[in-house]
Amino acid sequence: MPIYEYTCHKCHKKFEALIMGGDTPKCPVCGASSVKRLMSACGFVSKGAGGETASRSASASSCAGCSSSSCSSCGS
Repeated sequence: MPIYEYTCHKCHKKFEALIMGGDTPKCPVCGASSVKRLMSACGFVSKGAGGETASRSASASSCAGCSSSSCSSCGS
């Protein structure tokens, strides 16, 4: 049972829904059933040097402590 991301055509809110079979989600804010499934960023696991495992989301920045894409500001 995958969790999908949706956006509501009526109120334009984004939400996630656990979908079972052919169920059609409804917007939790306004109750509309006119929604569009969004393309989600996938997560991945990669093995670094020395066999270290690093889990990251495709939309994550370089540093977990800030929103900067360069970690020169925090030293990470």
